[in-house]
Amino acid sequence: MPRASNDDTPLPPVVGERLPRGAEAFGVRDKLAGYSLDLTHRDGGAKAHGFERILGIEIADIGYLEGAIQTAVLVIPVSSVRENPPWGHICVVMVPVRGLGEKRGRVVAVRTVWEIAGEQHRPRLANAYCKP
Repeated sequence: MPRASNDDTPLPPVVGERLPRGAEAFGVRDKLAGYSLDLTHRDGGAKAHGFERILGIEIADIGYLEGAIQTAVLVIPVSSVRENPPWGHICVVMVPVRGLGEKRGRVVAVRTVWEIAGEQHRPRLANAYCKP
């Protein structure tokens, strides 16, 4: 029998269900500001350029992207799960995001990667990038 899909869903997460404790997800603004939308970040800069080129989203638009991600994890099911010993599980949620400005007619999947350290832990955003 399938498990109920709600924020009380126990670990391990299951593909097709919502992110466990998604309403309590954290780290979105920090990860976007310090990595995914930071053009100067050594590793995240390429992701920031991708957001800018593909969706017209820049650091000034952080609130827009943060809101889209936090809203989506409440309703979009997890698309993949893998164990991440000893740190728990990694879950992917593909979030459809509408572009801004000249890119407003475009909707692209943003791959959000969440780390869940254990049943007592809230999901933390580990990565976010455009997946055209």
